[in-house]
Amino acid sequence: MIVGLCYGQNTQKELKPELIGTWQFVALTDAQNNKVDTIFHNIPGVAKAGWEIPKGPLLRYYEDGTYTKEFTPENIDTGKWYYDKENSAIIHLLYYDKPYNEFAQYLIDEGHARKDENGDYYEKITNSVYEITDQTLVLLERGDRRRIFVKKL
Repeated sequence: MIVGLCYGQNTQKELKPELIGTWQFVALTDAQNNKVDTIFHNIPGVAKAGWEIPKGPLLRYYEDGTYTKEFTPENIDTGKWYYDKENSAIIHLLYYDKPYNEFAQYLIDEGHARKDENGDYYEKITNSVYEITDQTLVLLERGDRRRIFVKKL
């Protein structure tokens, strides 16, 4: 078992060895295992709404407790991660780039973002794990959707 670094708390966080590596998105399905081609998003407080065509992200989990989520080559989230064994969830601490964009500033202003010991803001994102094997990762999303990934070699 690999143990990660402390992330603003006095307890150490577990890194699940099966997660370490690169995960390629395969499909998004509903609870009945039907493929989902589009999702409509409306973000309250931010003047943005639109359709998502599920294509990712490309996930990379590293042994040092950091991660990247690559949605496009220009849109990559970075931060720290750990595995919450009790709740079968991956916890992502998504750090905001400075200067803060409109969405990050909204989350900071509304109290949804947290400040770490260095004064940097991050968002805590929890992804429930539906299934994990050495080669497959299935994450649960809103509406009982399942985002399916396979491990790249």
